[in-house]
Amino acid sequence: MARSLSVKIPTATLISDVENTIAKIEAEMATYPADMEAYRQAYTAHQDLVLKAVIEAIKNPDNIGSEYDQNALVRVSSGNRYGGYGVNIQVNTDLLALPQAPEQPTNPNDRQHYGREYTTKLDLLKKNLKVLKMTNQEEVNASTYNTVMELL
Repeated sequence: MARSLSVKIPTATLISDVENTIAKIEAEMATYPADMEAYRQAYTAHQDLVLKAVIEAIKNPDNIGSEYDQNALVRVSSGNRYGGYGVNIQVNTDLLALPQAPEQPTNPNDRQHYGREYTTKLDLLKKNLKVLKMTNQEEVNASTYNTVMELL
């Protein structure tokens, strides 16, 4: 038969962790617009590089194969495909060496579901901090600590 553990965490330590996380999120929120602008510029530059690589691949006749040639870098088909007339050009991006796409930064204060609530992590942390500061207890139990730690 297993015995249960009764663990207590100092409230001051938990308050300090919550305050540090709040400060970190607020700092990330301050830099998020600049990070998104840098991402947009990097994404535009990446798209230009991709377009140039595709144009160079299409220019070389050795790269062009039929629509059934799975090993061709560029596959061309024409005719009545999907109910329309025209030319369909597919570029095999696995064979074409493309630069790595930039990674989009995540919004540090994005709304998410936390249990039944649809709110931001910052709002929940501030709410928990307010409750922790109002308590007279010097220690909190492990389940309370675990609940707050999921936000940190």
